[in-house]
Amino acid sequence: MSMSAPTVTSETPESPETPGTEGPGGADRAETAAAPAPEPAPALRAALSRTWVQAAAVVAVLAVAAALPLPGSATAFPGGPGEALDGWLKELYSWVVSNRDTSPLFVYGFNYLSVYLGSAVVLISDLLATLTWTGVAVIGALGAWRLAGWRVMLVVAAAFAVFGLTGLWDEAMLTLALITAAVALALVVGLPLGVWAGRSDRVERALRPVLDFMQTMPAFAYLMPMLLLFGIGNPSAAVATAIYALPPAVRITSMALRGVDKGAVEAAESLGSTRWQMLAKVRLPLAKRTIMLGVNQTIMLGVSMVVIASVIGAGGLGDAIYQALQKGDIGRALEAGLAIVMLAIAMDRVTGAMGAGRPLPAPWQRIAFAGALVASLAVFLLPTPLRAPDGWPRAWQLDLAGPVNAFYEALKDAIGGFTSLVGDWTVVWVLEPLHMLLAGPPWWLVIAAAAVLGYLFAGGRAAAVGALSLLAVGLMGQWGNGMDTLSQVLLAAVLVVALGLVLGIAMARNDRLAAVLRPVLDAMQTLPPFVYLIPAVALFSVGRVPALVAAVVFALPPVIRLVNDGIRGVPANTVEAARSLGSSRGQLLSKVQLPLARSALLMAVNQAIMLILSMVVIGALVGGGALGYDVVFGLKQNEFGQGLTAGLAIVCLGLLLDRMTQGRKNNA
Repeated sequence: MSMSAPTVTSETPESPETPGTEGPGGADRAETAAAPAPEPAPALRAALSRTWVQAAAVVAVLAVAAALPLPGSATAFPGGPGEALDGWLKELYSWVVSNRDTSPLFVYGFNYLSVYLGSAVVLISDLLATLTWTGVAVIGALGAWRLAGWRVMLVVAAAFAVFGLTGLWDEAMLTLALITAAVALALVVGLPLGVWAGRSDRVERALRPVLDFMQTMPAFAYLMPMLLLFGIGNPSAAVATAIYALPPAVRITSMALRGVDKGAVEAAESLGSTRWQMLAKVRLPLAKRTIMLGVNQTIMLGVSMVVIASVIGAGGLGDAIYQALQKGDIGRALEAGLAIVMLAIAMDRVTGAMGAGRPLPAPWQRIAFAGALVASLAVFLLPTPLRAPDGWPRAWQLDLAGPVNAFYEALKDAIGGFTSLVGDWTVVWVLEPLHMLLAGPPWWLVIAAAAVLGYLFAGGRAAAVGALSLLAVGLMGQWGNGMDTLSQVLLAAVLVVALGLVLGIAMARNDRLAAVLRPVLDAMQTLPPFVYLIPAVALFSVGRVPALVAAVVFALPPVIRLVNDGIRGVPANTVEAARSLGSSRGQLLSKVQLPLARSALLMAVNQAIMLILSMVVIGALVGGGALGYDVVFGLKQNEFGQGLTAGLAIVCLGLLLDRMTQGRKNNA
């Protein structure tokens, strides 16, 4: 027996006529009066609720405020707090200089560490000098063969050859000694901290914000505090390098220990292993490959930082580049840059092969290696005719600087007018308007806009961090230079993200292109950031434009990689389902792959901005100006207040941009 629902008919109940509505058209007027007000169209409401539309409205408000003829007193940040802070920092610097040899803090603390680090660098340099170039080359090649195989041995031998042929052997050995001392210090501190964090959740939670802060700080920000505590020279460079290279050693060691197979741990526990046996016999051996990746990253960061530390008297290859760029000697800068690149590649290949789990060599290979090593030490440590105490023979050096400078002059004559025109156009029509957008409105409006944008993109915590960071920049007296630096970073970020998306999407869709680009990206990520300044200066001379070009090229590889990995990581069944529904390639990309790869894309934007910030600051060495110039000027002229406040302002901008680009998942 089936039952059907009763049919409901709706009838409009009759209502008494409203007075005053009688006559022709009265009913229509009554209906019009009683009808509700029309609502906005759903499409308009949806558009207004989109984050990017709201962000565009915030930018439009800034643009209108920047166009208003406001007096400078209404737009500039009050200078009183910055002047007071600068005066206090100068007094602190004067006190440190006056009491460096009498205060117990220095006599029994920092001075001791400075002496030990300086002695370590000198000891390593003396050892390398005692071995002479022949001993270093032979023993280094043999060690690379033993640890990483004959292919890596050839790379190491090629690096030594470049050091000698360019006449930069002594500078390369000093850089190698600094890297060895700094990385050893970073690993001595970082590996135990990583082990502790890997075994204790409380320690890991305590270290995480500290490591986040350290990795947010651009390299230049480490130099001024180290200069205050240790003075100019190798000790301050070694400590700054060690601190800068420390985070990956801690993070990756902790991650490696936490990623050890739980079954192996439970099996060891069931056999009665103690905590120390668990660590030494199970966790560390199983985590060795990942820990070596952390060592590799620590070494590569050390290479890049040692080069930058030439600004505070570290010497070596970084100083050779810096001096050459200051003199406009592109050829000599290229020689030193090539030496740094070969050093970085050689160290990367050796430590990378050690972490890859290379099988032990055969017994005959071990015997041959031991015999060759003993023979080499006997030959090069004892006074024999094979020793070369006078260094790399001058007759074997090649003059690369001359032909390179000649080519540079010809290139400048051919395209110098065009590159100069492009640079001037970029500054006048892009950088200056963008700078005015940030520096033209009242400072409090810019801070409010940063808070609103932080809330839209990443939530309430990012809004608070963004507002406080910009406020701190103003209170330190660096508002104008901070907005200048921020405008350069934003322009470079737009270019990097646009290029990275195009190349990353093309790489994800074409396996052949991916095979070609992958080694190129590997090589680009191996290069220290200092090296990118050389071709940029060669094309655009000095100024803000070469700093921007170097920043774009430096930040591009990780963005391409992350976009490629994000798109390739979209589940295959999801892609096939979209194709089966008739999605075109464009629809598949815009509606499926990019939305599902959102986390990877956010990471790409975050990494791009942080790398750009560090590189734009380094660009001060070639006329980039803004905060980077203040840091360099403070380092060179002992203007501690100006240099430190500029470094802290860079850190604040890093916090602002980092939190704003992490997305709501991490900050809400």
